[in-house]
Formats: sequence, C-alpha cells, structure tokens
Amino acid sequence: MCNRPDCDRGEIDEDGFCVVCDRRPLPPDDATAAVRVPEPVRGAGGVAHVRPDPWYGLALVDSDQGPDAPEVPPPSAHPLAEEDRFCPNCAQPVGRGRDGTPGRTTGYCTECGTAFDFTRPDGRTVAGRYDIERVLGAGAYGAAYLAHDRNLATHVVLKALHRSVAKTALHERDVLVGLRHDSIVRILGYEPEGPHLVLEYVPGVPLTAGDDDRLETLLAHGIRILQALDYLHARGLLHCDVKPLNIMRFREESPAGALDRVRLIDFGAVRRQKDEGPIGPYTPSFAPPESDPEHRHPTPGFDLYSVGVTLREVCRARWTDRSAPGVDSLHLLLERATDTGRPQRRFVSARQFAEQLSGVIRQVVAAPPTLRQVARPSALFGSMPHSLHGGLGAARPLAHWVEARPGEDGTLTMPAPFSSPEPGDIATALPAPLSDPDAPDMAGSTGRALAASRQALRRRDPELAERALAAAGLDDWHWLHAWYSGLIALAREDLPSATTAFTTVREAVPGELIPQLALGLCAELRRDLAAARSHYGAVFDTTPALGAAGFGLARVHLLAGERAKAVGTAVRLAEEFRYERGARVAAVRLSVMVLDGDDRPAPTGDDLERAGADLDGLDVDRAARAGLYAEIQYAHFLHHRDRERLSDAIRELGRHAPTERAYVALVDLANRLRPPLRWRWCERRGRTGHSRFGGTPRTLSS
Repeated sequence: MCNRPDCDRGEIDEDGFCVVCDRRPLPPDDATAAVRVPEPVRGAGGVAHVRPDPWYGLALVDSDQGPDAPEVPPPSAHPLAEEDRFCPNCAQPVGRGRDGTPGRTTGYCTECGTAFDFTRPDGRTVAGRYDIERVLGAGAYGAAYLAHDRNLATHVVLKALHRSVAKTALHERDVLVGLRHDSIVRILGYEPEGPHLVLEYVPGVPLTAGDDDRLETLLAHGIRILQALDYLHARGLLHCDVKPLNIMRFREESPAGALDRVRLIDFGAVRRQKDEGPIGPYTPSFAPPESDPEHRHPTPGFDLYSVGVTLREVCRARWTDRSAPGVDSLHLLLERATDTGRPQRRFVSARQFAEQLSGVIRQVVAAPPTLRQVARPSALFGSMPHSLHGGLGAARPLAHWVEARPGEDGTLTMPAPFSSPEPGDIATALPAPLSDPDAPDMAGSTGRALAASRQALRRRDPELAERALAAAGLDDWHWLHAWYSGLIALAREDLPSATTAFTTVREAVPGELIPQLALGLCAELRRDLAAARSHYGAVFDTTPALGAAGFGLARVHLLAGERAKAVGTAVRLAEEFRYERGARVAAVRLSVMVLDGDDRPAPTGDDLERAGADLDGLDVDRAARAGLYAEIQYAHFLHHRDRERLSDAIRELGRHAPTERAYVALVDLANRLRPPLRWRWCERRGRTGHSRFGGTPRTLSS
C-alpha cells in the first residue's frame, strides 16, 4: 500500500507506482516524518476538495491578436434616455414623454426656445468632469454613454441609472467599485448626479465568432468568462445577465505582442446571492426558463446556464461536424450546462464548468493543425497504470507453441495471437473515481460505501459491489452512480448495460478521457470496431499517456485489416516511457501477426524486414526474443514456405520450456515441420552406369 500522506493508500502496481496517486511510495524514514503532516479534509475517494487548476485550457491555446476596433466607436442609434434630457441653455427638462407617448428627441425648449437634439448628446457634462460624446447603448437599467474624463484625460463609460433603481445602485456601489479582475470591466466610481456609474472604456466589439476564429479560441474566451464569474461568485455576487452583448472582446497590447482578450461588462442586473425575491430584469433567451428553480432561489447556476447558452450561440458555426475532434464533447458539455429537464445535472460552480471546458479544449487542440497533446492528471479519476494490451505487449505465450497442431502444408493451428481484455479484468483495471470537489457532502458513509463497492469488484463479486453501491445513497443521475453501475455491469459481462452507464458518465463529464476509454473497451468487446476506433482514437490522439487506448486502437486497426495503422499506433505509443518496451514488442508482433480469415492481408516482405530490424534493437530477455523470432519465422514461412527456418526457430523455443513435457512437444513440433529428406544410396557405378545392386539409382524419401 502507498504510504504517502496525501494518498488514499492505493495499491502498488508491478512497476512500483501507486495506482491512486501515480507515484512511488516514500522511503521508510520519509514516510514516518510525513505522516505527522496534517491532512486536508477529504471526500469519498480520498482527494481534497479543491480543483488546483481548472483553467489549464487557456495554456493550450495560442492567443490571436484580437479584433480590430476603433479607439472611439461610431455614433449609436440609441438616443439619450428621457430622464437625462435637459435644455442645454436653461436646464429645464425637455423631450419627455406623456401618457405613454415617447418624448421627442429633437425640438425646442418650451421655456427659452433653445433647440435640442438628443440623438447627438455632444456637449453635456456630468459632475463637471465627464463630457458626454455619444450614446453607446441602452438597457433595462439605463443608457451607457461614452464620455471624456477631464481629470484623467481618457475615455470612460457612464452608466446612467434609472431613478427606480437608484437605491440599488447606492447599495451596490461600494462592492462594485472594489472589483478587480482582468476579465471584468473596471468600475471606477459612482456619481450621484444622474446617478451614474463610471466604468472603464474597453474599445472592442461584442463577443462573436470571426471568419478566422478557431474553435479553441472561442472556448478559451469561455474559460476567461468563467474565471470572472468565479471571482464574482466568491464575493457573493451574481451577474444575472451574461450574454454575448455583455462580453466585450478587444485587443490588448503586451510586451509579447497583441493579445485577444474579453471583459464582462454591464453590471446593471447584479445582485447579492443572499438577496431574497425573484431576479430582476434579465435577457430571457440567455437565462433559464421562468419555471426553473434558479428563478425562485438564484445561485451561481443562473450565470453558468447563461454561459452555456452564450457559448452555444458563439460557437454555432464551428460545431456542425460532431465527428471533428472535441466537437461531440462540446455538444455534451453544453447540453449539461443548459439542461432544463434535469436542473440538478447542471454545473454548480464556475470551476466545475471550466474543468470540463478545459478538457474539451484539450481534445480540440490535439488535432491538426495544432497537434498539442497533453498528459495531465484528472481531477475526477485516479491514474490507470494497467495497459490492458490483450497480449500485444508481450511475446506469444509458449503454451501456444506447445499446443500448436501442424497441417499437411505446415500451417499451424494455434490460439489467437491476442485477445480483447476480459470484462472482469477491465472492471478492476479502470481507475477508481475521486470524490467530486463540488460535492463535499459525499464523504463519510457515502465514501465508505463506494470504497466497499470497489473492493468487491476487485474480488470479482458484483453482487456485493451492487449492494454497497445501493448503500452509498447516490442519486441515479449522478455520474459516480453511473460509473460504478458500469463497472458492475462489466463484472457481470453485461455489455449493453455497461455501455449505457458509461455513456451517462461521458455525458456528465465530457472533458474527461477515462469514460471514453471505457466506451472504447465496451465497443471492442461488442465487436463494434467503428465505435471502438472512434473512442480509442479520441483518447489516444489527446494523450498517448493512456496506454490502454493505444493498445486498444492497435488491436482494432489490425482486426479491421489495417496493419500499417496498427503498427503506426504502436510506434507512437512507444514514445511514452512507461509503455515503451511493451509497445515496441507490439510493433514487431503487429508487423507479422497472422489472423484467421481470408479478408485480412498477410504480412508482406517489407513487413518481415521491418519486424526483423525492430527485433534486433529490442531489449528483451532471451525467451521473449526467441518467441518473437519464432513468430517472425512463421510469417516468413507463410510468405516463402521455408520450413527449415521455422523448424529451427521452434526448436530454439525448447531451450526455454518450463517442463520436460513442453520441451518434448516443441522438439516434436520442430521435427514434424522439417522439410522432407531425400536420401541417395551410396553406390558404386560400373562402366555401364548401373548400380551394383542392379537397375538405375533411386532415391528414398523419409
């Protein structure tokens, strides 16, 4: 068992690594000292309730320069708000509506006759400091104006608030002025005249997808908005009006060059999380339906739902092809974020949302042209040291040769050279899920019940595992319940139920790779090679460090008759240090492997030559080398019908036989494969050329 204090005492695998924390145990002296360090509070799977870096997707995206935007925007079509319309000469109210009729935007003051034109608010000054230049827009809480700050000699935005919400603005101003985040527009101050909020002016455009924007660029902006909301929610505030028009995209100059950035703007609908009562004005098309629980008791989930709808709107033109890398995962992610049928499935924190969104970005950038593959520990699943190579990563078992039966033409009848992993082995090899950092209540009895279910699976007792899972008290919709249900179904060899359960997990956490790996294994067992190739390929292309996906993909390619792709997959996997030797063995075997069936092409001469060269540089023991050499020679025999070389190779296997019976069987097989011998009697020939025994010379075959 692992003795590290920050690990849940995981078992040690054959390579000396803990299957939970993926590290070696501490030396005895260090372990004794380490146990005195206080441990953090933990959940069901032994992981602290933190997400150390849910924003890691940002580091995977190369920043673009951002959109071109004028320093000063063109005039807006919105006129000056009526409550801000005063005569420029006598300061009397003008342009006001009556009896439901809107006021005039142009005309003459009835008091002094001075002309006014509020479609162009140039010339008006607020608080003796802010010269209004033009209208930027208008919303439920008032109009926004571009103004020149005389004191700072820069442009700012004045948010004019309606009189009906002035009390709210006064109540919130101290909190809003203190907000400081790179992805939140800076609120610089508050002016009682009006009243007005004074905000930083961001010369950009509302968040949209440009013609040259890559999908990962747009998704990175989603993470930045989630960072802003995480900052806001941690201070007990809700934005309540997240939408593309309230996300300003702009170009930021830096020493490294121009950067593409976004800022969340328009805090007119902001409220405290502890406030009672329904949400005020909002944009219905970007908010949960009115029947949703968020309208009765608003939580951060209200903003997160809006982010989901926003990303769907912004990425609409980039996600039509669900077969493209990461696109199907993005669909599943946003379906969860905006699920109105089961609101409890939705994300409960910006960090939880961002963790999965970062995982989707990771899948997108692994494809061309970026080709950026990232090995990263999961926040929800432990490590998976088991390769589940199905026999590919080792030489063919000696027992196969011992039991081989030769035909008249020399071909051998043997067991299959590899096999798909057994369902029970998969159930024990798939990693244990860590507790959900966003559900800290899943500790105590829930955690103990899940641990008991896991132990029962390792003992191959699915009935006990199911009873333990029932005792955990998890909701049926929760991904942890679905995960353990899938493992139990595998242990029972119930592949349809396992596939259904793992599909539920994938829908809940589409940024994770382990559920896709589980679906790939189930598809391979069902012999659905297309589905298996899709799942294995998505995982392996994202990170070859999950060796089980690489070996699975190689098996599926070979079963589909694509030998070159199978070998290429093994060669790629060999670049991972942990799987280097097994993958190189697999590359040799895949080059020459012979499968039953006329529809699968036999190894070519080039395949044989490549396998021989790869074997020469392979660091394996003598028994493994002899087994690989025998497999190469058998493929050579099928290609060239050279029985002698095959016989010699099998005879060499006898040196490594564990028992006398196995040795005798191998020698006997080698003898039966020897080419027919042709004997010529030694004869003295007379001048007539006849044998001394009479007649012509003859040959005898044995």
